[in-house]
Formats: sequence, C-alpha cells, structure tokens
Amino acid sequence: MFAFVTSERFRVLDVKDRDRLEALSKLDEFKAGEEIIVSGHAGEWLYLIADGGVDIRAKTPAGKEITLGQLGPGDIFGELETFADLPAESVRHVARVNTIVRAINKHPLKQELKTHRSLASGLLAVFCRSISEKVRSANDVAVKFGPPPVSSTPPGRPPHLNEEEAAWLAVLGQKLSADAGEVIVAEGDTSRSFYVIEKGDMEVRKRAGGGDRTLATLGTRDMFGFMLEKATHLNFTVSFKFLGTLCSVLGRTYRDTANSILARA
Repeated sequence: MFAFVTSERFRVLDVKDRDRLEALSKLDEFKAGEEIIVSGHAGEWLYLIADGGVDIRAKTPAGKEITLGQLGPGDIFGELETFADLPAESVRHVARVNTIVRAINKHPLKQELKTHRSLASGLLAVFCRSISEKVRSANDVAVKFGPPPVSSTPPGRPPHLNEEEAAWLAVLGQKLSADAGEVIVAEGDTSRSFYVIEKGDMEVRKRAGGGDRTLATLGTRDMFGFMLEKATHLNFTVSFKFLGTLCSVLGRTYRDTANSILARA
C-alpha cells in the first residue's frame, strides 16, 4: 500500500520530513459509495490514497452530479480546499471502490509546518503538482460540455498576481514577446518555464473534435505554463513564496473551471 514514506509523490521531501508526515497520519477505510469528509465540523484533513480510488463529484444547480476527476492509489486530496473556496455542499469526495487512506489532520500538520520550513516548502511543491493534475482533469471535463458562452474568465476576476508578486517574479525571469496567433506553450510541452503576462491578452485552448476550444482568456498579471507533472526541479531556497502563490493561482483556476462546468452541464 502507498504511504507518505514510500510514495513517489513525496520523494521531493527528505526522509525526515516524510517520517514526520507518516507519524501524523492514521489509516482509515471507506466503503464503495461512501463520502469522505475533507472539511467541516469534524476538522480538516489531508488524505493519501493507500489503496482503492476516489471520485471528485460536483452537483449542478439542477441537482445533476458531474465527476470532475478520478483519483487512485498514490494520489492525494484535501489539499485543494486550502487554496480555493469550494462550496462544501456541491463538491464531494466519494470512494469509487472500497478504499484505504492515510489521513492527516491539518491542525497538528500546521504546527509541524511552522517548525520545519523544509517540510512546508516540500509540501507546497507536492500540492502544486496535485492541484495542477486536478485542473488538467477538470479541463478535460470542461471540453465535453463545449465552449463557454463568452469566456470562462469570470466577470471581474482579479489577475492571478498582484503588482508586488508580478514585480518580484519578473526579477527571476527574462522578457519575451509574441505576435498575435503565436503559440507560446503547446499541449504536451515539457518545458519548465513559467510565464507572467506583462501586457496583452492570451487564450488557453484545447484541441477537441478536430478543432480548438477556448477554455479561458488571460490578461495582464495572469500566469500560464505552470501545469506541473513533477515538482522535484523546483529550488525551494528561492521559490517558497512562489510555490504558495502558484498553489493559490491553481486553486482559483480549479474553482473557476469547476464553476464553469456546473453552469453549463
């Protein structure tokens, strides 16, 4: 069975930090069809699937239930709620089959994070990767319901970054320019670059049904190119603040994508 100590997903953490997570965790079992509470009156939890599988489900205003993603052994959940305001009554985590998880209550975990900065940095990297996978899965679902009426960018949505965040990120990179219609990041690219739009507008498109569908429109101080497959390449000594910002951006992106799906389903 998967564990915090042995899971590939947590190899970005050193052995002592993985041991700390393992010591905080407890085994729990859920029957097929049983809901797994991530947050609420019983506390807030981070879960690692040791065996089995979990569906992320959301309910439309009309009562129809949509599966936004499917998780399996080695995947985590419960991390997203820290960075995105997901309505508890509409998004559920349900055991797809009989499932065993390792669960960590977030309250003692927060105390460990305050004491051990390396654990905090490593866990943020793990969260970035996991949330980006959930965003990618939600985008695949969004394509099935066709393009949004106008744009999947919510009216009045603030930029991903504030002026201060965009300014210090600019110090770390170099300036590039692109012509209208030019592709900056293609689906399947394995580049490790992150981009912040200084000026202009961009579209996020996904190929489907022989053509491209626009999933979102981005503008000044928005980010793209951050859909992580792995997190081991990040330099924690310079990117702790960036990782926190990235998790927040990914969390809001997931929330907006989910809301767009529910509005059109």
